[in-house]
Amino acid sequence: MKSRIGMLAALVAGAALLGTTTPALAKDEPQLKVRLIEFKVKPARDYVAKGKTKFALKNAGTEVHEFVVVRGDDAAALPTDTDGAVDESQIAKKDQIGEVEDIKKGKTVSKIFRLKPGSYVLFCNIVDEEEDGTIVSHFKEGMHTVIDAS
Repeated sequence: MKSRIGMLAALVAGAALLGTTTPALAKDEPQLKVRLIEFKVKPARDYVAKGKTKFALKNAGTEVHEFVVVRGDDAAALPTDTDGAVDESQIAKKDQIGEVEDIKKGKTVSKIFRLKPGSYVLFCNIVDEEEDGTIVSHFKEGMHTVIDAS
C-alpha cells in the first residue's frame, strides 16, 4: 500500500514539474467573465485559450440580454435583418458556436463553450419594441465585441 501511495505521489510531482495534469487531477475549465450592459459586451479580456472555456455572464444592465457566440472576426460582416439584428439563419452551422438566452437583469449565468483557434464575435441579438413603437436592436446599438482563441 505504501509503495502505491509513493508511486502516486511521484507521478503527481512529475506531472507538476512538466506542467501537465492527468484528467483525474485537472481543474475546472478556464473562465472568462463577461458583463452585458446597454449596449455593450465587455469581456474581462479579449482572448481565451482554445478548448473549453466557461463564460460567466453577468447582466449588469437594466434589460434582458442574451449572449451569442459565432466564429468571425468582424461584427459588421455578420448578416442582419431589416431591424438590425443578426440573421442567425444566414450564418453557417459550423460557425454557430452557441448562445444563452433570456439573461435577466442582475443575474449571472455560466455556460461552457468549446472554441477552436480563431476569432469569435460575442453579441446580444435581442430586439425590443419600445412603448412608442420604436424598434431597438441591441446588436445594431453596438452590443458586440470580438475575442480570439489560441
